[in-house]
Amino acid sequence: MTEVSDYAAELAVAEEAARRAGVILQRFASDGVRYGFKHSPERGREVVSEADLEADRAIHETIAAAFPSDGYLSEEQPDDGARLEHSRVWIVDPLDGTREFLQEVPEYAVSIGLVVDGRPVLGAVFNPAREELFATAIGDGRLDGKLNDAERLADTEVLLGRGEWQWGGIPPLPEGTQALVVGSIAYRMGLLATGTGGVLFTVNERKEWDIAAGAALVLSAGATLTDLVGQPLVFNKPDPFAPGYIAGNPRLHAEALALWRRHGWHDARPGEPQ
Repeated sequence: MTEVSDYAAELAVAEEAARRAGVILQRFASDGVRYGFKHSPERGREVVSEADLEADRAIHETIAAAFPSDGYLSEEQPDDGARLEHSRVWIVDPLDGTREFLQEVPEYAVSIGLVVDGRPVLGAVFNPAREELFATAIGDGRLDGKLNDAERLADTEVLLGRGEWQWGGIPPLPEGTQALVVGSIAYRMGLLATGTGGVLFTVNERKEWDIAAGAALVLSAGATLTDLVGQPLVFNKPDPFAPGYIAGNPRLHAEALALWRRHGWHDARPGEPQ
């Protein structure tokens, strides 16, 4: 039986905000969207569209109306550091997978996470192109039993991003392991939390808004989630950098981490070529 989470009210608001943003994204997908580029010192030129910006405004408005004293960190807003004064912070990517969105590949998502004292406690990831909503809060039991229970990498699929797959961003996988290539990292984490694929590798550096919601999902489903040296992820840091990581059920995570270490990839610094 599903339990009642301490974050039931927050989850309801996150789901409302995600669906509201999804309507905006699909309107732009149907009518057309203008886009441009923003410069990131860490990540170079990044695509941004008017859909990202309008969806973010809708999400922020919805969350701020319900929880005005909480902090807020979004990919599409300047980070003035005020969030660091809050123990509760919403971490948002209004459109994770902008390139897929612009290319009409249905692998993008709205990503809304809540972290408390650096720990992800709630996640809502919504793919409006496929009407798939992945949402949970720690303790509500929604994802109990959903995680893939494969015992070996060779018996399952590994969820990967297109860049990591195309440019060799992962160590050699055991014979028999299948690759499942999906655009949005938030969407990949939602799929993992509900049993699609057994483990998720990523070597590319991210930002916290890319993965906060997904982290709550996979942890709620019972996955082990660590960086590439086996340390748990912490959120709402002064620099919202997120390292490469591995997620999967405890057995697959252990095998994947050992594989990473065996090939020496744990020595690489985030952002450096592998």
